[in-house]
Amino acid sequence: MFNLIRRNVYLDNNATTYVCSSVIRTMNSVLKYHWGNPSSGYQKGKTAFHIIEHAREQVAKSINAHSHEIYFTGSATEANNSVLKTLSNHFYPKKKKIISSPIEHPSVLNTLEFLKTQGIIVQYCSVDCYGFISIEELENLIDEDTFLICCMYANNEIGTIQNILEISALAKAHSILLMSDCVQALGKIPINVKDMGVNYATFSAHKLYGPKGIGALYANISSPLTPFIHGGHQEEGMRAGTESVHNIAGFGKACRQVNQLIAKANDVKALKDYFIEKLKKIKPDTIINSPTENCLTNTISVSLPNLNSRELMMMLDNYGIAVSSGSACSSQLNKPSHVLKSIGLVDKLAEETLRISLGKDTKKGDINYTIRIIDKYLKTNRIE
Repeated sequence: MFNLIRRNVYLDNNATTYVCSSVIRTMNSVLKYHWGNPSSGYQKGKTAFHIIEHAREQVAKSINAHSHEIYFTGSATEANNSVLKTLSNHFYPKKKKIISSPIEHPSVLNTLEFLKTQGIIVQYCSVDCYGFISIEELENLIDEDTFLICCMYANNEIGTIQNILEISALAKAHSILLMSDCVQALGKIPINVKDMGVNYATFSAHKLYGPKGIGALYANISSPLTPFIHGGHQEEGMRAGTESVHNIAGFGKACRQVNQLIAKANDVKALKDYFIEKLKKIKPDTIINSPTENCLTNTISVSLPNLNSRELMMMLDNYGIAVSSGSACSSQLNKPSHVLKSIGLVDKLAEETLRISLGKDTKKGDINYTIRIIDKYLKTNRIE
């Protein structure tokens, strides 16, 4: 299309992040030297056990929880499934209603749809054009049958940060449990589960420069929880199976840099604002779907009228630029994002939307390069 020195630019950090060098070193050391079974009574097993408990303390410290309230899982998806299914079994049929939002992660929405087939009543509280829950409507949906409110802290597609304190206060006033998917929030905004007042929160290591295949569930020590994988005694009997020690150690190490990541939020926000400014200059009809306030500093949902997002993604990929059209967990589906539909976008505009998610290493040069590629594309291959 045109001559330009190729640059590799990764702008899909909400899908996953690379594994940072300190995490890799920690995991390699565990794989090489500390491969014992944590359930074994001899020294190799005890060492592996202590590595797990040290990582548990690191994860707990990053969210102001007690280590006994942290359970390692294979993913945040597993953690979300486990809370929703075990709580439904715990309360049904005495109570059988869950209230959630329509912009939750697919691991929540699809689990809720399954639970409907098991007799659970699921109601969704509407959101406004920026994805914020209507607190008034939420309160109106609560009745004596309700046992759980399920609301993500920060949205993975548009970056909306919910007023979890207000939602928590509402749940507590009605003696209802509160679960929050905090996957996108950890490492981007401060998390204090005690101040937030949540009963359950879920996390994933690969969103903050840790490994894939490892998640964590926070369950308040006074909140109900039943085993979600039966077998051995691992994870205090809640999740049986020999632990993935190297992944757990990697998660713990990644959590040690949470404060450093949050400290970079202002710099990331400046790059985000710069990107939006430059994009609007080359395409004035650009629509920003992400809110200006109470939004993740790294996340931009942008609609580009008359430009098909999938075609634009492929073009950008040819020039080494990685962006997405929405959640990586549903991007293969040939239909508009449920998040974008929920905030009021028509199908055509939803299909003209990109998600840009910056990382800790994103540079101004990356933004300039991306804008230049898009600008050239607009001038030579505009889709009318």
